[in-house]
Amino acid sequence: GVVSVGSSMTFGVPENTIARWLFLAGRRSPGATMGFWLATFGFVVLGSAIGAALWLSGVLNGVVQDLETIPGGVGQLFTPIVTVAPVLLPLVLGAIPTARVRRARRARVKLLLRDLYPALELFASLAQAGLAFDAALARVLTSIGSDRPLGRELTAFQAEVMGGAQRSRCFRRLARRVEVAQVSSFTSALIRAHEVGIGLAATLRRQADDLRSELRERALARAQSLPAQLVFPLVICFLPGIFVMSLGPAFYGF
Repeated sequence: GVVSVGSSMTFGVPENTIARWLFLAGRRSPGATMGFWLATFGFVVLGSAIGAALWLSGVLNGVVQDLETIPGGVGQLFTPIVTVAPVLLPLVLGAIPTARVRRARRARVKLLLRDLYPALELFASLAQAGLAFDAALARVLTSIGSDRPLGRELTAFQAEVMGGAQRSRCFRRLARRVEVAQVSSFTSALIRAHEVGIGLAATLRRQADDLRSELRERALARAQSLPAQLVFPLVICFLPGIFVMSLGPAFYGF
């Protein structure tokens, strides 16, 4: 859920491994860790109950017997899977909360990177126009909004700076709350510019150009890997149909 800017969960990052993992995925409510463990335990119990019901009801024995009647011994390939299904169900269902958190983390990182490039471009343009960083930050927040992950983190950073915290420390806390390589590079460059006295406009423009090049390389790599990714659906979905259409009549005639 959305956490208020003034809460300790926004400014501080938990030290516990699970709590930090949930924090980085956007699960920042006070009971997020307990909720995760309860959900995992609940799914494990549910899987155990379903597995025990299947085992005691004798349904699995009937399925195994049906598989053994398949000609050519093909059904024997699936017999071990059916046999260990009561043991696998708790593990599979218990992994659902973990998979959901991992998916939330990937979605959050995707949204952060999607907003980071236009934010850097706007930062660089406003800095070159002569605006100070704080004024440029306010304009960027107005542009991207505070309801998205990057906007929420920049709002938290702005609140820390306005609260009197040291700017370099606020940048480090921003990188720690997000833990994305591109954001860490951005904050490190701004820390160096602030401490050494390098021009802010040149630093922001360099960061925007570097991120643009990285995004272009990622797009090219993704396009080049597309043929290899198409092999699996091609083999699984298209080739069986081709074999059935071409060899089916011959087998039927035989």
